[in-house]
Amino acid sequence: MIRAVLAVALTVALLAAVTPAIDEGRERRTAIHLDDVADRIDRAARSLRAHEDPTPPNVAGARRIVRFRLPERSWTTVGATLWIDGEHDAVGYRLDGHRTRRLRLRGVDVRTPDGRVVFDRADRYRLVLSLVESGGVGVVVTRG
Repeated sequence: MIRAVLAVALTVALLAAVTPAIDEGRERRTAIHLDDVADRIDRAARSLRAHEDPTPPNVAGARRIVRFRLPERSWTTVGATLWIDGEHDAVGYRLDGHRTRRLRLRGVDVRTPDGRVVFDRADRYRLVLSLVESGGVGVVVTRG
């Protein structure tokens, strides 16, 4: 009986010691994934600016497609929200229960015609980036 109680106590102690490291790993894995998504959006916007000619609004022109997955909360990832903010020319995300991380897209005028583009549920998504000239050259970001 004493051995069983000691085994249970040892198991509980080991789980208590390991749980923070597991949580940190889940958070780090999700943050690395979302940093990569933000970087891909930044590269697509810069590629448009560097290699394409802008078109007037509502005229089909060059575009870039960025596909990504917002992870579902699991043993290996935490839930998250990702957004593109045209007012601040930024891509940002927030891991569940943590502070916001924002990547400013320097030198790129990001435009989100309907306000912030927000992704807040685990799913696969598609962004369409197009280069427009309307009051200057900007990169319009919309859901695809």
